[in-house]
Amino acid sequence: MRELDRDAVENIAKGACFLGSGGGGPLSITPAIIDNIFKCADKVEVVEMDEVADSAGIAIAAGMGSPQGATGMTFDTAASVAFNAVADQYGSLDYVAAVEVGAANSVVPMLVAVQNNIPLVDANGAGRAVPTLPSTTYAQSGVPATPAVLSAVGVPGNPTVTCPSGYSAEEVEDWAQQVLTTNPNFTKYNSGAVALWAFNGKKLNEGSGPTATAVGGSLELAESIGGALDSLTPVESVTEVLKGAGHKYNFLGTGKVIAVKEESVGALDGGLVQVSMDSGILELPYLNEFLGAFSWNTTNPIYILGPDMICCMTPDGEPLSNPSIKSKFEESGPFDMAIFAIQASEAIRNKEMFDLFASHIKTLFPAFSGGYQQPGTLTMQWAWT
Repeated sequence: MRELDRDAVENIAKGACFLGSGGGGPLSITPAIIDNIFKCADKVEVVEMDEVADSAGIAIAAGMGSPQGATGMTFDTAASVAFNAVADQYGSLDYVAAVEVGAANSVVPMLVAVQNNIPLVDANGAGRAVPTLPSTTYAQSGVPATPAVLSAVGVPGNPTVTCPSGYSAEEVEDWAQQVLTTNPNFTKYNSGAVALWAFNGKKLNEGSGPTATAVGGSLELAESIGGALDSLTPVESVTEVLKGAGHKYNFLGTGKVIAVKEESVGALDGGLVQVSMDSGILELPYLNEFLGAFSWNTTNPIYILGPDMICCMTPDGEPLSNPSIKSKFEESGPFDMAIFAIQASEAIRNKEMFDLFASHIKTLFPAFSGGYQQPGTLTMQWAWT
């Protein structure tokens, strides 16, 4: 077990924002969440996956919905209300873990941990942020998605809605999107807190590599990247952290954000970031998170497909999620952005996941025909005009 103080948690939030590949909740809402964490405790207790006993109960806690809509959310007790409602159905829960890596969704489980006086497990379902619940190792490895509970933020008492029992991850996703966009307790933000995927320590540590139930070690990596972002040479320092951690990556370069186009897709934020690079235009489609990248190099046009990660920062070390890219562009116009492509964890780097990300791109660009190890075509006319 190790303990995280406030400095460590703040570094994790920044590093997780970078690793979130555009999603996982905006960094701008994390100070209020972190304030709430340290009103409850001086430290956050964290255990590694192999420290969890086979019989121990675990569940996942997160924010869910529109990152743009999440502006102003503090999460107060909402995530704990959902978590405890799951415990009422499942039984004793001894640990909490994250659904993904992202600024908000790496610290929301910490708030649940300190409010319930239980440890946080350094485990998540992707090693990055992902657009939907089926895009996780928990779904891949067959963990029952229910009991699942949504809790409203910013509403007295954090009213809850419980998902019908026995729903798959796909069905829970559809149910949650409907609640977030139609239930009046949730429509103020098109967001809420969710708890689901209750299981035991034996299942947590089942499998490895491509068959792993969860991805471990992301908090430590995020903390290191958060520290690197604060250095005098942030791009070089982040590069050294990735190299030292053994991650396969490619620094795509620094370009200028020249356009951000966005339209809601249900409770999610869908859109495209266009970046002018020395080699041509780089286009980054997203559905909350980046889904990939299209490099329109005049001599060698290529695309990168998720779950491989597109991670962005300003050259002076500010990690960027899609909400912050959008707000920065709206406030000041074109700005410089450094972009890394990082291979995803092998736990989600499989044909099914590549095809799932390709299907998400097709919701934005129906002409896209690419997929896992397949060349694709894309008519770059904006789909919503």
